[in-house]
Amino acid sequence: MTENTHSAASQAPKSSPGGAKTAARLIVKLGLTVLVFYMLLTHRIAVDGQQETTIYEALSTHLGQLDFARLWPWLLLAITIKIVGIFSSMLRWHLLLIGQGIAFNFGHLVGSFLIGRFLGTFLPSTIGLDGYKLYDAARFSGRGVEAAAATAIEKVFGLMGIFLTFLVALPFGLHVLGEQATMVATITVPLSILVLGGFTVALWRPGWVRPLISMLPTFGEARALAVAERLQAASAAYRGRLRLLAAALGLSFMVHFTTAAMYYFTAVAIGAQGAQFWPILFASSIQIFATVISPFTIAGEGVREIVQALLLARHIGVSESILSAALGFWAAEALTMAGAVFLLLRQSDYKPKRCAVSVLPE
Repeated sequence: MTENTHSAASQAPKSSPGGAKTAARLIVKLGLTVLVFYMLLTHRIAVDGQQETTIYEALSTHLGQLDFARLWPWLLLAITIKIVGIFSSMLRWHLLLIGQGIAFNFGHLVGSFLIGRFLGTFLPSTIGLDGYKLYDAARFSGRGVEAAAATAIEKVFGLMGIFLTFLVALPFGLHVLGEQATMVATITVPLSILVLGGFTVALWRPGWVRPLISMLPTFGEARALAVAERLQAASAAYRGRLRLLAAALGLSFMVHFTTAAMYYFTAVAIGAQGAQFWPILFASSIQIFATVISPFTIAGEGVREIVQALLLARHIGVSESILSAALGFWAAEALTMAGAVFLLLRQSDYKPKRCAVSVLPE
């Protein structure tokens, strides 16, 4: 394996994705976000069996009753546990890049990651973070294909982390689903295990995937094979790197477990009666999945609050569910705002302190 260290500014992409279509999509998603919040806040509910009121009015009343002496310590705990998750995500990205033969100094990745999170605050799903990390790694390493492969594998690990969190929390929090709990468990547990097993096979033994997909009905085979080929190409560099992949999976679990746990602390912070750790963590794992896959709103706003209310309203209250979800978003954004500082400080001549690119063995 040979190694060389260089600045790949000359090989950097000429421009980041943009254009009129991107702007139009962003405007549409912004409009949908506003619409979702309007529908959420104007929805009428009965509070404690009394006269119906809107969720906005219920939230306003609850905000006026907050105990700030209680709020701040629990909110700081929520921020702290989310920071653990964010740094787990940074370390996972660091390991996956190393697996592709790209090594930056970790401080550079911290700054790039936070810039990506900051930009992602204004974009749907994880587009901002994924897009900027990919652009940044390709720009400074000159290895766009390898950076894209690391991104593809990271997305797989992200989904695996969500499913693992869901399965770990399910035995302790399933009762939040009420009468539907048994039916949901019967369907989702085998499905989750199947997804985790399928992804594991695809990562550890990508060559096994094509024969399995060839058994699918014809209408789904072509697209599945195309996805399998991309995954096989992306995971080729990790073949035999069992420890690295196991570490990435463990970090993925930490990313989503800490995020789900954060919502327990925000629920306690606002004084939600009956807030229990495992039920809220279980419900939040479902909410995280819904937020991640939602392509409709900016940063999952609105979807997060609606799903949390659907799952937890009967247990901690409607306004408490929505408020704790919204507060969780802002707790997560506490460190993200530092991305704006990194974005301002990085001038056009900025270069990472270390960018080592290795030629991987074939």
